[in-house]
This record gives sequence, C-alpha cells and structure tokens, in this order.
Amino acid sequence: MKRVIIFICLVFVSLGAVAQGGDKGGDKKDRIERYKAQKVSYMTDKMNLTSEEAQNFWPIYNEFDKLRWKQHGEKRNLERKIREEYDKLKESDFKKLNADMVSLSKQEMVLMMKYNAKFLEVLPAKKVVLIAPTENDFRFKMIKEYREKKQDKDEE
Repeated sequence: MKRVIIFICLVFVSLGAVAQGGDKGGDKKDRIERYKAQKVSYMTDKMNLTSEEAQNFWPIYNEFDKLRWKQHGEKRNLERKIREEYDKLKESDFKKLNADMVSLSKQEMVLMMKYNAKFLEVLPAKKVVLIAPTENDFRFKMIKEYREKKQDKDEE
C-alpha cells in the first residue's frame, strides 16, 4: 500500500511538472518538482508512513515547508545585505540588523512549534521526531548525488 501512495505522489508531482513546463524556466521547475517527488518518496519510506498518515501529513508538511522557505529567504536577504554593505554600516545599523536576525530566528522557532503541534495531530510522536533527521538525511543524499554527477561530468 505504501508503494501505491509513493507512486501516486510521484505521478501527481510529475503531472504538475508537465503542466507547468514550457520554454521559460521549465528545466528549473522540472528539477524542483523531481526533487520534491523524491523527497516525498524518501521521507514516506524512511518515516514508515501508512497511507492514511501520508495523506494527512503531506498537506501540512508542504504548507510548513513553504512558510519555512519564505522565512529562510528573508534571512538570506538580510545576510546578503550585511555582506554587501558591511563597510558602509554604522553601529546603529548593526544593532538594527542584529535585532532583525534575532526576530527572524524567533519567528522560525514559533513556526516550528506551531507545525510540530499540527504534526502531532496526524502522526504518532515517534514519527514526528523523525521529520528533521529524515529531511537532513535526504538533503545529504541529494548533495552527494549532485557531487557525484558533477564529478562524473568533469571526468568526461
């Protein structure tokens, strides 16, 4: 049954990629959709989600992930501003930027607490505890694959 869920998720994501394709950035969108499909498959398998758990978990997780990436984007923009304008900034600017960084970290923690509670509504705690390590394992797996592909390409 789990394989059926994974297959359905992959088909759904693939159809979304085809529908969004086109000449303008289709390749990047396709890569993102493939990444997301692989992530769904990997996490569903490693967390040993039942079909019902997966059906309830993924909409919540996708919402969480979207909001988390938005927050990461804000943090990256702030970090970029610091790097680009570092020599021009005054002490008062640094104090404001520092407060902004702390505020963003606090917002991230509030988001994590909110969604942790939502995850606990649809999954047992022993599976919720696996979310972050499974995300990290998947990220490291993808980085390793990327580096291997790059190395193979460079050797050609």
